[in-house]
Amino acid sequence: MITCTIFKINEEINHSGLGRAALNRLLKKMGIEEKLAVTPQGKPYLPSNIKYVTSSHSGKYLICAIGDQPIGIDIEKIRELHPGLVARLKLSENPFEQWTLREAMIKLSGDPQAMFEEVAFDPAYMQRIDVDPGYVCVIVSNRKIEQMTVEKGGFYE
Repeated sequence: MITCTIFKINEEINHSGLGRAALNRLLKKMGIEEKLAVTPQGKPYLPSNIKYVTSSHSGKYLICAIGDQPIGIDIEKIRELHPGLVARLKLSENPFEQWTLREAMIKLSGDPQAMFEEVAFDPAYMQRIDVDPGYVCVIVSNRKIEQMTVEKGGFYE
């Protein structure tokens, strides 16, 4: 089971550490007192691996996911991407979905090279999350996503 929580956030403030703080709060709400650790690449995890965690923020949204299987998530506010970047990364006809999918794969694997690998969307292992028409959000796993819930978490800062 994967639970995703969408928060509205203030776009004007520094969001450094906000995802980890929100994940810690959600874990505590689930009765998990264990504190998150962070890999050298900045990926949050629970040392016990009783749950897998990931978060992302862009613009006015923060999304956190907690699951029983490895997961990666990314949300991006749709904006113009520099044509040189699109060409260098060989982004598909839908560059923002491909960008977001690759970012989620980086969070799943911990490997920044995933940004340079083309990924075909597979609905068994990847799910789109409707947040707002001006945003793209994708969650990925290395196992089939059987059950997932998405809830609104209110305003967080």
